[in-house]
Amino acid sequence: MKFVYPDINHVFDTESGKVPALVIENQGLLYRLLSDIRAQLDGNDGKCVVSSEGKVLPMDKTVELLTEFIPFSLNKKALLNKASAVLERSVLEGELYGEALALTQALEAFLMKAAFSLGGDVSFSRVTFSNLLKASGPEFREDYDSLAEKIVDYMELVTEYERTKLFVLYNLRSLISDTEAEFFLDSVLRHGYNVFMIESGEHTRLSGEQRYIVDESLCEIC
Repeated sequence: MKFVYPDINHVFDTESGKVPALVIENQGLLYRLLSDIRAQLDGNDGKCVVSSEGKVLPMDKTVELLTEFIPFSLNKKALLNKASAVLERSVLEGELYGEALALTQALEAFLMKAAFSLGGDVSFSRVTFSNLLKASGPEFREDYDSLAEKIVDYMELVTEYERTKLFVLYNLRSLISDTEAEFFLDSVLRHGYNVFMIESGEHTRLSGEQRYIVDESLCEIC
């Protein structure tokens, strides 16, 4: 994928063999760029453009802006909903359908038995496998020692359950060591994830990144 912003004279390409990294030392430009991305993710107009194979892509469906890493959770609502839908479909359309049907019937029978002493004719119309799945609260495990590893696994989940996206990460390097950053870049490149890193200041230059700098005076440096 390619990312362009008209106020910066550079095309950031995630398929260049390295992870594009943009360092913006001018606070005003940094704020405008991040605000533009956020506005488009919220369905508003903006100047940033993301494309693939010459085709402009809708940013609200293609881009994910990650700015909050403390805490960073795998269990975002949209991702959980997609994963639950896949799980439900695999059960109801697969070999486990019979077991799912028996489970819901057994639960309904148990509830009818429990409600026998109540006055009135009680029914439990919402006893379905879908509702049981929702009530069970499925979540992804989050016991990680490494933030970098956790983010890599999050990108894998999004790619599997949602779609291929461009992940824009803001100031991740400020929170992870150079060793973790090397692992992160290597994992991104090996898996072919589309990642664009934006930083407010310089860190150790790594072999897996393609850095571009806009300094405080708006001078652009490759």
